[in-house]
Amino acid sequence: MSVLEIPAVLNRIASAEAEGIGLLDDPSLLRDVELCRSWGYPLAFDQGRVRLARDPDAIVPVWIESETRGIAWGKTRVRGFFEIGSTNDEALSCARAGAAEGTLIYAVRQTAGKGRLGRKWISPAHSGLYFTLILRPHQPLSQWPILTHVASVALFESLRDLGKEGIIPNELAIDLKWPNDILLSGKKTAGILLETALGGAEAAVVGVGVNIAPESVPVSLSDQATAVGLEAGVPIPRRWLLVRFLKHFQNGYRRFSAGRFAEILDDWKRRSTMWNGVEITVTEGDRIRAAVTCGLSATGALKIRTADGNEETVLAGDVSVRRQ
Repeated sequence: MSVLEIPAVLNRIASAEAEGIGLLDDPSLLRDVELCRSWGYPLAFDQGRVRLARDPDAIVPVWIESETRGIAWGKTRVRGFFEIGSTNDEALSCARAGAAEGTLIYAVRQTAGKGRLGRKWISPAHSGLYFTLILRPHQPLSQWPILTHVASVALFESLRDLGKEGIIPNELAIDLKWPNDILLSGKKTAGILLETALGGAEAAVVGVGVNIAPESVPVSLSDQATAVGLEAGVPIPRRWLLVRFLKHFQNGYRRFSAGRFAEILDDWKRRSTMWNGVEITVTEGDRIRAAVTCGLSATGALKIRTADGNEETVLAGDVSVRRQ
């Protein structure tokens, strides 16, 4: 597995926006600077100094930290990678090693991005947002699945902010599909993967993958998936969207920490069209059956009514909406 962490020099350049940093004073930095430039960071060279103009699309650790207000935790600590297998795997490793709540792991590119039920999340460079948050919840483990709903609502609101704040010309047609998908115009655009580190330094890690640029969607999946930029018709500033997500997520996480689970689930239901009265297909292993949605449980699981009239709760199955 390839792991290539972003060198500290990028933060140094980004922290000295006006003056830049002098390479003639420290030639040992040149290799790292060239590495950053080769990964698409728009560095400008002038009389032995290098600068990085602030750009709302550039994913720079120190900029994310400075632009993210502490709401549910004191400071968001960011580790960035040009390339990594999976941000969730790195976050789990960091969590077990004692990383603080509010630590964010992000990657420009993932080589082994993970989705739910063992699926792969395709993660080409500069085409999406791929990140994971480390959390230390103090609520019962049985309630931790609701963190997926917290993240879903936060991403919904972040995407809606694009239209509300004039970043894109028109508002997006956003929907939430149980348990972890965000849809635009009925197609999958983002997914959330909640995993846990238990035994000792207990933690939850919330991984998020968002298709941003058209290149993030393979042609073979274009009938099922889309990207924010495709739906908006304009380029989407990735760091801007990430910082908005961190704000909305922290607001939701404060409610989670206070035990206000019903409010969180109600928020999710208000933003979803599929949680009640929708015909679906449920796949659990080799078992496939038709059902109709009829609510959420107290821990966020999907309630269904089967063809024989029985009500059941789906904890981990694969759910797809039946098209007419």
